Amino acid sequence: MTGVSLDLRTQSYGSPQQPQNGSLQIQNGFIVRKSSRMSLSGSREKDKLLLVLCRYLSRKKVVMLILVSFALMAFLSGFFTTNREDSSESTIFDHFNDAYNTSLQFSRKFGSQKDDNSSIQTTLSVCEENPPIHHFSPPLSSESTIFHSNFCQSFAFPPPPPGDRRRPGPRPCPVCYLPVEEAIASMPRVPSPSPVLNHLTYFHEESSTKTEPHEGSDFGGYPSLKQRNESFEIKESMTVHCGFVKGCRPGYKTGFDIDISDLVELEQFHDIIVASAIFGNYDVIQQPTKISDHAIKNIPFYMFIDEETESYMRNSSLLDYRMKVGLWRIIVVHNIPYTDSRRNGKVPKLLLHRLFPNVKYSIWIDGKLQLVVDPYKLLERFLWRHNATFAISKHYRRFDVFEEAEANKAAGKYDNKSIDYQIDFYRNEGLTPYSEAKLPIISDVPEGCVIIREHIPITNLFTCLWFNEVDRFTSRDQLSFAAVRDKIMGQVDWSVNMFMDCERRNFVIQAYHRDLLEHMPPPNLRRNRDSIPVSVSVRGNPIARNPVKKSPVKRGKGERRTRSKRHSKNPSNKDNMVF
Repeated sequence: MTGVSLDLRTQSYGSPQQPQNGSLQIQNGFIVRKSSRMSLSGSREKDKLLLVLCRYLSRKKVVMLILVSFALMAFLSGFFTTNREDSSESTIFDHFNDAYNTSLQFSRKFGSQKDDNSSIQTTLSVCEENPPIHHFSPPLSSESTIFHSNFCQSFAFPPPPPGDRRRPGPRPCPVCYLPVEEAIASMPRVPSPSPVLNHLTYFHEESSTKTEPHEGSDFGGYPSLKQRNESFEIKESMTVHCGFVKGCRPGYKTGFDIDISDLVELEQFHDIIVASAIFGNYDVIQQPTKISDHAIKNIPFYMFIDEETESYMRNSSLLDYRMKVGLWRIIVVHNIPYTDSRRNGKVPKLLLHRLFPNVKYSIWIDGKLQLVVDPYKLLERFLWRHNATFAISKHYRRFDVFEEAEANKAAGKYDNKSIDYQIDFYRNEGLTPYSEAKLPIISDVPEGCVIIREHIPITNLFTCLWFNEVDRFTSRDQLSFAAVRDKIMGQVDWSVNMFMDCERRNFVIQAYHRDLLEHMPPPNLRRNRDSIPVSVSVRGNPIARNPVKKSPVKRGKGERRTRSKRHSKNPSNKDNMVF
């Protein structure tokens, strides 16, 4: 009886009005057909099966059951996919921990030391940098280097062209670059030696505590004055603060967070990279030009942006599915550490060696600049030709830090009290105004929108300590450059190649910031001066370029024609000149 009721639900679920004996006959027929191994191919069985299926699927409860089943399958599929991503991410981090966290990881309690400035015990661990890179790409042709060794020796460096009334301000000057093939061939086979310093590690601190009344941030770790002074004592092996203190992997839960897929890209091996940044949607992205095919193929271009800039680019349809805008590979940064967009831009600018641990050379350009010379030519011209490891242009007008500070105050670039505090601090440390006694140093003030460098321990230390000053004091990096440079040069045989500003203007074109571009009027159309009279204003008084000659007006005897000095026909009077 039990078997009959089960078969009744199975075979006639959609037609409960059928008699019981009919259902029994169906059961018996089913048994006979199964035993005789015959298929349900008859027309009556097909029609009956189709009718049952249609009635079964037409019920709302059945449809809901099917939808719930599909939803459950989708949930389980997403759950297993997430587990696979988590396992792959853990695999990446396991590999990272094997490379970065070695036997040098340890804890140091600086509070136990006799530090009068801090009474709080802070536990720091050490993050080791990547091993030195020795797999330099061989030159393309050694013969071309010998044959064209005197290519630029006969080039005479001309003085900067003088300004004129139509084009005031600094101007570019000619620069001799080697052809791309010869520049590539002149790439050094081995890394440059790092004087004294051979091994550089960085502090890792989960929770930073501000122990002194000075500026700083959780991102920088709030190093004490004692730790700051110790970081300028150059040794063979050193550990310093260098941003990203909340993690050993820069870009992962450090306050300057980057997606995992982008982190994997940044940790790839490259001979050369070009990097820039736009934060706060402050600049318009500029596309490099005159880049060789070999550079396009082998040199990646990275542009760091924040979420605000990303939103604008997506709304403007600038970003494609590959996260690229022309040659630039876009890297989106989340959880930016500072409220000041310019200060956020100092992170990739000065800490490229931490974001790109496996890169040999880097070229940094500000987001407002357009690169118009091949990167290989720049490296050959400003690094390899001079056996230099760090190159930056000097300011086009000022040489002295104290003058630069006054100019920043006059222009409202930063809070005047903060600038005065920083300059007084450096003055008490021994910084003096620039003079000829500092030669061969040609300037104490850089134009820091372009940095060309080789990633070796001494240059990495320099940019780390430079960033620490920017993090501690004002974000105006021109004010802290000379203080850090002079402290390092006073201990080791290392120097910075400071080239002329007109040379910098030869390979980059400076554009306006976005806020200026949006408020600038559109360019006026050229008009025919002979056919269309154009009215201009002289101190608010409109004057016609082609005035209509008026008939003379009769005056009385008592009236006298007066001529103002302002309207006298004196060519030296600028107010009467019409351009």
